[in-house]
Amino acid sequence: MSDRTKLVYQQDGEQLFHNAKILSIIPISELPNPDQALVKGSSEIEHAVITESTIFYVQGGGQPSDTGTMTKANSTFEVQSVRQPAQGSQILHLGRFTPGGATVFDSGEEIQQHVDAEKRNLHSRLHTSGHILGLAINALCREGVLPPLTELKASHYPDSAAVEFVGLIEGKHKDAIQAKTDEFVRSAKPVKIHWWSMKELLEKCSGVNDGFELPEGEVMGRVVEMEGLGSYPCGGTHVQDCSQVGKIEVKKISRSKGYARTTEDYEGVLFLHGYGNQALNNFAAFPGIQLHKSAPPDAERVK
Repeated sequence: MSDRTKLVYQQDGEQLFHNAKILSIIPISELPNPDQALVKGSSEIEHAVITESTIFYVQGGGQPSDTGTMTKANSTFEVQSVRQPAQGSQILHLGRFTPGGATVFDSGEEIQQHVDAEKRNLHSRLHTSGHILGLAINALCREGVLPPLTELKASHYPDSAAVEFVGLIEGKHKDAIQAKTDEFVRSAKPVKIHWWSMKELLEKCSGVNDGFELPEGEVMGRVVEMEGLGSYPCGGTHVQDCSQVGKIEVKKISRSKGYARTTEDYEGVLFLHGYGNQALNNFAAFPGIQLHKSAPPDAERVK
């Protein structure tokens, strides 16, 4: 049995269907306690399914997991969350078989994975848009329009998307940030995925600070590049060109304790980009959604 699930989406982010072999099906009650905690409070999640490979994005890097289904004949498993286990590298597809009491899969069987395309597209647009705004602000710093800023981390969740900077951005720069962001979106520059050596990554990527390391055992790092605009180390999913994120509107800039934040609206989704105190106050991503006071714990850190 392989000790690592092959992450197919890292090579092909457009693939929405994939055949994979079942390695094991585990009732949630039989998972180690740290893994049971991943689904604490959810009565909808009953099993963890482990497959040899997956096209489901695994929650992390500031991006929520994919959802979707796994099917074989008359058996359907609803994938509600996809997580890295506390120990090891066999990805947990968390969910339940439907209808209730349906026949579970058998180890060794081949099933078909199907990712929710609408949700994948939203998450990809959010992730790319966060990097576009970060690159726009970094470009303005290089041009001398903005003072030097240090990009710390990012969240690309629909209800709490944010990029955090150390430094101050005065309100008078709002129009410049909007103009540069619009320019990058209109450019429709291709968004490309690369695998670079540590040397190349350190030379070419934005916001790579001291202490950056590749995952254990890896010698090449995955990078997303907005061609001609800049690049980041990134394991997430993305759209194919910058124009596909849609309109990004910078709504507000505020400052707190040496940090800067800008509030933007992206086709009905509010962003807080550049917030520095890890508090998303007076903010709701969609009408009627509860206010969030902190970014998700797995926010993507810029190393």
